[in-house]
Amino acid sequence: MFGRSWRIGRIGGVEIRVDPSWLVIVVLVAYSLFLQFTFAYRGLSTGAGLALAAGAAILFFGSVLAHEMTHAVTARRMGIPVRDITLFVFGGATEANVDAQGPRKEFVVSVVGPLSSLALGGLLWAASVLGRSVLSPPEAGALGYLGWINVILAGFNLLPGFPLDGGRILRSAIWGATGSLRLATRVATLAGQAVGYLLLATGLFLVFGGDLVGGVWFAAIGWFLAATARASYRQFEIRARMRASDVEDVMEEGLDAVPADITLQDAVDEHVLRRRQEVFPVSEDGRTVGALTVAAIRHVPRGDWERRTVRDCMVPMSGLGVVPPHARLEEVLDRLEESPTGVVLVMQGGEVMGVVTADGLTGWLRRRSLAA
Repeated sequence: MFGRSWRIGRIGGVEIRVDPSWLVIVVLVAYSLFLQFTFAYRGLSTGAGLALAAGAAILFFGSVLAHEMTHAVTARRMGIPVRDITLFVFGGATEANVDAQGPRKEFVVSVVGPLSSLALGGLLWAASVLGRSVLSPPEAGALGYLGWINVILAGFNLLPGFPLDGGRILRSAIWGATGSLRLATRVATLAGQAVGYLLLATGLFLVFGGDLVGGVWFAAIGWFLAATARASYRQFEIRARMRASDVEDVMEEGLDAVPADITLQDAVDEHVLRRRQEVFPVSEDGRTVGALTVAAIRHVPRGDWERRTVRDCMVPMSGLGVVPPHARLEEVLDRLEESPTGVVLVMQGGEVMGVVTADGLTGWLRRRSLAA
C-alpha cells in the first residue's frame, strides 16, 4: 500500500517502519502544537513552548504506535502472522494476514485499536487532572490536549470506511452475515471511498468558508482515504488471484547455474550472454550457495570483471527468499517483499527448480488481469 519505507527498529518481534511522508506530519504536528500552546499560555517562552511541543509530539506518535501495537499483539496472540507496522502521513498501518482468518478474528483485531486509543485518552486526561499539583499549567494542559486527541483518533478510526478500523469492523460484519469475503471487501472499500469523498467535500467547504488550515487537512485526509480504499480493493483482488495459483504457474524454469569460482567476465561470456535469464543460481561443491543477478553485474565496473569472481558478486542464500514448488503465490509475494534483492528461489531437496522475480510476478499479474 505504501512506497519504500525505512526500518527504525523492532518491538516485541514486530518490525517498525516509517514512510517518508511521516516526516511531513512530524514537522506539522510539532509546529501546530507549538502554536496551540503559545496561544493558550501567553506567558510561555519560545524555548519552553518548543520543548513542550516536541515532548507532546513524541507522546502523540507514541500513541499512534501504541494503537498499532495493540492490533499487532492481538493478531499474534490469535495466531495471525504480523509482517510489520508502518507509520505514515495520516497515522499507521499494521500489515497482518487477517483476510484468511475469518470474520470473528478480523473484528477482534480491528476493534482493539480504537479501544486502546480511548483507554489511552482517558489515562492522559486523568493524568492532566490528577497531576495539576505537581505539573505546571502548560504541562497539565498538554496532557489533557493529548487525551482529547486520542479520543478523536479513536472516533476517526471507527468511521465505517475501509481500510480504517471501522471499515474493517464493517467488513467483518458483512463477511460473517453473507459468508463472502469478496462482497464484504467490495462494500467496505466503497464505504471507504464514500467517507473519503465526504471528508474531501467538507474540507473544500471549510476552505471556501475561510478556514484554510482545517479545510486543507480535511481535504487531504479525505483524498488519501478514498485513494487508499481503491488501492486496498485492488490489493485484495491481487491476493485473491494469488491464493488460487501456485509458484509453478509463474516461476522461470530450466535455469543455467554458474560456478562460484569463475571470474565475472567468464560468467558473462559463457552464461549471461547465452541465456535469456536475469538470475543465475551459483553452485559450489554440488550445492547452491547463492544467485548471480544481471542487476548485480551492472553495479560492478567492467574493468573489474577479470579480477572479481562470481562468489564476490553473488547474492548469498541469506539474501534470497526460498519457497517449495507447491507454495501459493501469496507466500511468494511475502518472500519477495522480505527479500532485498526481489528474488525468490524455488527449491526442493536442495535443488533449484526455478526462480521468481518481482518483475516476473508483476508481468504475470498484468497478463492475468486481462482475463478478469
